[in-house]
Amino acid sequence: MAEERSSSADLNPFSDKYFKTFLKWSFPPLICAVCFFFQSVMLHMTTVKYVLLHDKSPLHDDLGHELFKKETVAMKVLDALSVAPPLLVIVGILLLRDARLWAKVFFSNAILFVLKGLFDWMTVLPDSIGFGACKERLGDEPLKYLERMGQLSGTEYFSALLELELYGVGKVRPVRYCADMLMSGHTFVTVLYMLALADLVRRITILMPPIPRVIWRISMGIFAALCVGADLYLIVKTRFHYTVDIVMAIGITLLIYTNAGMALLAQWYASDGKRNSAEADIVWLPAILIPFCCLHGYYSVREMEDQQVADLQANNESSTWQWLTETFKTSSEESLSPEQANRCRAMEVRRQPQRVRLKSRDRSDSDGMPHRYRQ
Repeated sequence: MAEERSSSADLNPFSDKYFKTFLKWSFPPLICAVCFFFQSVMLHMTTVKYVLLHDKSPLHDDLGHELFKKETVAMKVLDALSVAPPLLVIVGILLLRDARLWAKVFFSNAILFVLKGLFDWMTVLPDSIGFGACKERLGDEPLKYLERMGQLSGTEYFSALLELELYGVGKVRPVRYCADMLMSGHTFVTVLYMLALADLVRRITILMPPIPRVIWRISMGIFAALCVGADLYLIVKTRFHYTVDIVMAIGITLLIYTNAGMALLAQWYASDGKRNSAEADIVWLPAILIPFCCLHGYYSVREMEDQQVADLQANNESSTWQWLTETFKTSSEESLSPEQANRCRAMEVRRQPQRVRLKSRDRSDSDGMPHRYRQ
């Protein structure tokens, strides 16, 4: 009877197990949504600063704008290119039930949202499409509202800003932005989720034979390059961003997604907050990560004790490190508690046999005869 009750409790969708699982998988998207709201607030504050500028003319001498002639492309096309990769990644992760990759993608996206909002607000660049096209994008009523906001200060300003975020202006909701230049949002969303999709494909193809594995990985690389390339080409052609916004978005997205700290955070979250879990943290270096292309692949990351780091440093045979060790050894031992001092002495005793073996090996190598053959 007890076993039947426990099995029925496991199948109950309202049990603690399912509720905790729901919370675990809901938190990363929730954090991402909060950071997107923060980005929206910062970009509307940036738009207010932009409409009050005296000189709103776009910057000149942009490489991408010089290479490609300006053309008009519907915003729905750019939005579709940015929405398709996240949908594919979300479905793939849920099918594989990979909580670590789920957390990594949404936490990376959250950081990118925050960075974009801060970058644009810190330094207001004139909109690349010009103020005339910006007014058409905003509309007359939202533009007047933003101009009035620029005359407010203190609580009145933030009250008007909150009303803009929650209710829009008149029948316009949501209100779009202007001068949201630094880091192209379309670009970093497309690149981030294409990286995650390539990561998923690479993991799945591990189970395949060598030839199909190579074919699938090359096909995925070509597909990702075409999607990202099309996104970048359309953004430059429509003058939706400056070239530096696109390049900056690609570089920062690669650095965040392949960062060891992000891998540690994702593993910590997936293992229910266990910092020193038995499973090593996975860092993936894609082949596109220039100039580290030759080092592409998966790597494991583990936390090390201070003494392990000190032992590795001692292997460099640095006289300066030896002098520092002798100088600070006495003072550090005096500051240790009795339990810590005993632990350090025990570790020192365990390391002594290894040092003796190394010394005996060095003596045997000096005369060219193995030590075990000596009389």
